[in-house]
Amino acid sequence: MPNRPEAPPVSMAKDGEDGEDGEDAPPKRSLFGFQRGGSEKKKEFVESEFARLRSLQQARREEASDADRRAHIEATADRQGRIDHLVERFRERALEVLEVETKQQGDAGRCDIDVPIDEDLLVHTFTHVAMGDEQGRLHIMDALNGDLLHDVTLHRNWCTALSSSRDGALVASGSLDRTVKVVSSESGELLGDLEVDEPVSALAFSPSGEQLAIGTTAGGLFVHDLLDGHVLLESEQEKRVTALQFSPDGTLLAVGAQGLNGTQPTARVLRVQDGEVVHALDHASVLDAFSFSADGARLACGGLDPEALVVDLSNDDDVEDRSVDVVTGSKVLAMSHVDDLLVSAGRDGWLRMVDLATDERFEVHVEGTMMDVDIAADGLEVGIGYEQGHLEVRSAGDGSLARRMDLATDMTPISMTLVRGQRPGEDVDEALPPVFDEIKEGGFSLAVPHVKAYGDAWHLVVSASWAWA
Repeated sequence: MPNRPEAPPVSMAKDGEDGEDGEDAPPKRSLFGFQRGGSEKKKEFVESEFARLRSLQQARREEASDADRRAHIEATADRQGRIDHLVERFRERALEVLEVETKQQGDAGRCDIDVPIDEDLLVHTFTHVAMGDEQGRLHIMDALNGDLLHDVTLHRNWCTALSSSRDGALVASGSLDRTVKVVSSESGELLGDLEVDEPVSALAFSPSGEQLAIGTTAGGLFVHDLLDGHVLLESEQEKRVTALQFSPDGTLLAVGAQGLNGTQPTARVLRVQDGEVVHALDHASVLDAFSFSADGARLACGGLDPEALVVDLSNDDDVEDRSVDVVTGSKVLAMSHVDDLLVSAGRDGWLRMVDLATDERFEVHVEGTMMDVDIAADGLEVGIGYEQGHLEVRSAGDGSLARRMDLATDMTPISMTLVRGQRPGEDVDEALPPVFDEIKEGGFSLAVPHVKAYGDAWHLVVSASWAWA
């Protein structure tokens, strides 16, 4: 973190306002203020205004005493100090980016302003909900305010399977029309598509988001590399693929298959590199949900049975597989990477949480038909998506309701996925509006802030647009 003094916002008198000494003060503008008018005059003004603002920022830094610098460094060690520092960095970054982009794009354009943000200033939660229907439409909803962000028609038939990447950037949609489409959760833009030989019944992203596993109604299984288009793994079974799940390190793939022509349902754990079966499990009923533990040592399997089976994959002879009485028809499962919490959403309307380490458990009866459930990346929140078009977020500690969001959609979904993501904490949200207002006063429009991962670092990103002509 750079050791720079915190610069206060630029304070400007309004045009025509007298100075403190009673004499007429020259007209002044806010930090991001730009004149409206002819494009030629605007270009001239924008260049001179940015030069003036750069000088002001530099003068502030040079005027700061050593004591101020030391005080600032100490302040940034605590949360509020780091939030103040983040706001100042965003102000400086906005000045830098908007100067360059307005010169290049002219009187109308769009760009992103981004700054690094400490992970502990973020809240790990669910940022989007994706839903598919019988017409092949995909709705991507904002999980924070319920707004419909994107309504796109991707398929000619039912949208039967959805999956989102771990970083929340991608949503994959599979259909009975034998196609798979990958879109951006932020923009709704179609990024790529695949064709397979049979209708799609299951999808799963690898932890890196670079591979996509596809299962079909006829038992076909494919793992595609999304970067170069190669098929990394191909397997054929005479069984309908019901569920797919990658291990946390991406080396293993759990595959559930529904028995056809009287054959027994199965669950297999395959090595992605060569397709070798490292664990096999025949089961009395269909297994249609999987979840690996964070270390990949255990796999929870659930389906139509009243119990979820937790399978040990560590090859430790002293550890036995165990059954956990979760709920009749568990349907979907998720396991937190923070602790041993196992969450099950049942067909009978019961949401149950079991701590596999202590066997402590509790249950909540919910109103509505649950379609998807997941645990936030930090293990603190459980998200539940409902067929009736709303999202609930509950505490992973005791199941209490944290918030309920009605989604602005008329869709009756047949598939759903909750998209994990991050958002700034409430104290960060409260600190940003003043600098946002400065930018808006200059004729810029700003989108809702969002968070992106760049390698191992998190960045706060705000899209800015302008149209001055």
